[in-house]
Amino acid sequence: MNLTRIDLSDNLIHFVRSLDKSTSDYNLSEMHPKEYEMNGDIVEQDSLSPFFILRRIIRNCQIISTWSYRKGQRTIYGEYPAVCFTEMPISEFVKTSIDRQAKGQKISNYGLIFNKEELFKNGARPVIYGTSVTAAAEDKGNSKVLSPPIFDKKELYRYVAFKLDRLPYPIDWTHEREWRWPNYNYQYHPIDSVLWSDEECSDELKELYRLREQERIDFHGLNIDQHSLTNIGIILKTKEQARLVIRDILWLVDSKRIKKNTFGYVLFFNKLEQNIDKLSDPAYLENEIVQGLINLDRFFEVDKVLKEEISGKIQQVCEKYKNCDAFEARHQGWLSGPSFPCLNNNQDEVARILVELNIVRITKLGRYLIDLPVLNPSSCMENNEKFVREIINPELEKILGISLTYYSIGDLMAMYKKRNVEIDDVPYYTEPNDDEWNFSNRNEDY
Repeated sequence: MNLTRIDLSDNLIHFVRSLDKSTSDYNLSEMHPKEYEMNGDIVEQDSLSPFFILRRIIRNCQIISTWSYRKGQRTIYGEYPAVCFTEMPISEFVKTSIDRQAKGQKISNYGLIFNKEELFKNGARPVIYGTSVTAAAEDKGNSKVLSPPIFDKKELYRYVAFKLDRLPYPIDWTHEREWRWPNYNYQYHPIDSVLWSDEECSDELKELYRLREQERIDFHGLNIDQHSLTNIGIILKTKEQARLVIRDILWLVDSKRIKKNTFGYVLFFNKLEQNIDKLSDPAYLENEIVQGLINLDRFFEVDKVLKEEISGKIQQVCEKYKNCDAFEARHQGWLSGPSFPCLNNNQDEVARILVELNIVRITKLGRYLIDLPVLNPSSCMENNEKFVREIINPELEKILGISLTYYSIGDLMAMYKKRNVEIDDVPYYTEPNDDEWNFSNRNEDY
């Protein structure tokens, strides 16, 4: 592609916007979670900020496909929901988002930047604005179609109404320069009936409900970790947002859910806005991308001497307390379960050494727990927690030079399901770590 053309781009942008859970458009789709429970999302109001949605996409490695409801009507035709992108260059996205926000239109300054060729290989296509043959929109079951049927059903998702001669308001969405990825794997299930119906639901439907609220349903969207997508760019606003996003990306890599090259760089919208006159210069934009590169390699290049030193000292601690059973006698409680020392972050040098030493277990929300053979000597969870807080953490903090928290897991869920305790069970108690949670409605995230 000729990059001297400022109106052309090798990228596609998926921009996110704030959502209101109370609206009918939001609730018409069973693909949107209606509740946010134990998936790391803290939702205390109906308003969901753009950064909340962006971080949720990254953490779940999924962009949810939709029918893009407007005023209760689907705007995506056919049987297959889609993920929408714009072909606008980054410079035009910045200008357009500023202009449309000023007019109160549904857009934000946050987004993900994908390589156009990669998305094309995965099925994304430009939309088709209008037709040469007169066709009318028609509701057919759960889908919206054209009559007569001009398109094959697998191409219908690409159609966008286009009527410049409609009075008094023409229909013209060509300024969006839209592409769409069709979700051909989508299946409809009445998931909300698990919550609202008095009838008994199948185990399959209950599991789908659980997945939607706590993890993800694979056939609900474009799964970043299951497609060959690389060097994805991230548009956000603040250094703190960037820190949280990089924390999440590193957690996904450590958990072996994505490769190190899945996400490539961060662009700060506020800086782009301040230099809006320079954005048409490819050299300037390329320099911003270089400055925003997410270099994960540095997190996997640890000091070998320090690694050996820490390993040796941790082994000494394990040897020192390998027969510790004093807490069983000194303190009793009614709940069973393990307790672990817990890292405050996953990015400092010591954290990276502990990961490489393979003594860290990672929860599904991104907690990094230090797992040593001397932990949990008691059948009582409160004893195990006391052992971590009063004995093991102080010893490790001296060795590592960092502060630690703790993470204790009761066995109530395990007893209910008749299985062993798992680290992703509801914790009985843990010291707070706000990095773990995705807050939906902070002022700085709009």
